[in-house]
Amino acid sequence: MNYARLGLAGPTLSRLACAALRPDPACPDAAQQAARSIGQALDAGINLFDATSCMDGMSESLLASALGKRRAEVLISSRLGARRNGTHSHPGLSRSDMVWSIEQSLKRLGSDWLDLCVVPHEDPHTPLEETLQTLDEMVRAGKVRYLGFANWPAWKAAQALELQLRHGWAPFCFGEMHYAINTRSPEREAIPMLQSYDLGLIVKPLPAGLPFSNAGAVQAQGYLTGAAAPDGPRTNHRLAELMRDIAASHQASTKQIALAWLLAREAVSSIVPAFNSAMQQQAALHAMTLQLSPGELLLLDTASTPTPLLPDWFTLQEPLTTPQSEPEKSCA
Repeated sequence: MNYARLGLAGPTLSRLACAALRPDPACPDAAQQAARSIGQALDAGINLFDATSCMDGMSESLLASALGKRRAEVLISSRLGARRNGTHSHPGLSRSDMVWSIEQSLKRLGSDWLDLCVVPHEDPHTPLEETLQTLDEMVRAGKVRYLGFANWPAWKAAQALELQLRHGWAPFCFGEMHYAINTRSPEREAIPMLQSYDLGLIVKPLPAGLPFSNAGAVQAQGYLTGAAAPDGPRTNHRLAELMRDIAASHQASTKQIALAWLLAREAVSSIVPAFNSAMQQQAALHAMTLQLSPGELLLLDTASTPTPLLPDWFTLQEPLTTPQSEPEKSCA
């Protein structure tokens, strides 16, 4: 397993994380499935476990049960904003909501602290200062060790970081984003912002996949779920065909190629791939061993380059040039 520092001020974590467990709640052996996946992850050297508070906290409870006495050996990440007694699905970021959310997560995890606390959304009804000050109080109380945000606009994250610096509050040390070879929009503003503040990046890739069939061929229309494929980069058939060809040369799957591409990105600290079984997790671990050549990376980069937006589109079409000075006229 390879490891990386989470930004300038974060911990050292495995390049591949163990995703939040989402087994069928009706499955009688859900706990056994969780134990197998977590045991496999520990054996592989994974030390980051995403326990995003979903399924009414079931993922956190399963993780706590499977880790047992090994809790202190790993880093656990979870998000604020779990359901609050089912009354509303997206509670705000007021002090009361945040304190309630973190206390519930710690209770389910059977832990006194959370290593990585992620703020998943903005709250237009709560002053940003209240949210940031509450996060600082959690860090000072020892309930949270490292702070991050998920999918915030770059300007909003920068504003928060400047407020934290001004008031001496515990700062964000990483961002968590949806970022994949077919979803490269974070490269426009979000990733440059992270790098300028020396923050780490935890990636949750493939929120929606490229339209492949079971045999690997590109489908003309629709996803595997049957939904219609939207316009844009997700229907980049040239990229899909290229990934299939590269996957065949490495005897790998297209998803493994997508993970290998992410692992080659300098800005990426760790990846949280989605899987629901030990077999899928093993396939993700295999992606760690894939070494894409510089030529393959260049082909993938070229095929997946997002369409430029203003002002990039304008500057690419009309590159700036230095005007030529006119020759001085002779006075003779």
